[in-house]
Amino acid sequence: MIGTNDTIRGAGTPLAAVAGGAHETGERPAPGLGRREFFAAVVSGVRQRLSPELAGFRHRANTMLLKIDFGNERIHFEVWTDGGRGRIEIGLHFEDGPASTAAYLAFFDAHIVEIKHQLGADIELERWTPSWGHLFESRPLPRLDRALAERVAERLAAQIAVLQPLVDEAAVPPGRHEPPPEPGRRWRQRRRRG
Repeated sequence: MIGTNDTIRGAGTPLAAVAGGAHETGERPAPGLGRREFFAAVVSGVRQRLSPELAGFRHRANTMLLKIDFGNERIHFEVWTDGGRGRIEIGLHFEDGPASTAAYLAFFDAHIVEIKHQLGADIELERWTPSWGHLFESRPLPRLDRALAERVAERLAAQIAVLQPLVDEAAVPPGRHEPPPEPGRRWRQRRRRG
C-alpha cells in the first residue's frame, strides 16, 4: 500500500499545472533560463522538498535531460526537456536490462491504481524496448524559467516521495551487464591495404 505524502507539496498536482506559466495569467514573462541553470534550479528545489532520507540523491545533467538516482544509475528519475517534440517529461526510468525492466514493470503495474491516486491520472507506465521502460507524465514544453523550475521540482519531488519507496520495496536485483570494452579495443580495426 502506498503511504500518504503530506509533507510533499504538489503530490496530487498533475503535470498539467507544470505547463502553465505567466503568459496564461497575463503577467509579464520572467526571464528565461538556460538548461544548465534550469536543471540546477530543479535539483535545488527537489532537495528542499524531500525528507533527509531521500534528499541525498545523486544527479547528472546534459543539454536535454536531468537524471536523479539513489545508487543504481540505470534506475533513475528523469526530467527530459525535448525541444524537438516540444514536450517535457518527468518520470522514473527502468534501463537496467531485460529481466530487471520486466520485474519493475510488473511490480509497478500491480500498484498503478494507487500510484495514479497519489500522483494523478496522467501518470503512464510504458515499455519501449525489452530493456527500457518508464513511469512518466508528459506535457507541452513551455519556456524554461524559474517558475517552471519550481513547478517541475514540486512534481519530481512528489514522484520521488511516492515511487522511490516502491523501488526499494520491489527489491529487484541489479541487471547484468557486459563489462566495458578495453580501452583501444572498442572498434575492430581494419587492416590497411598495402
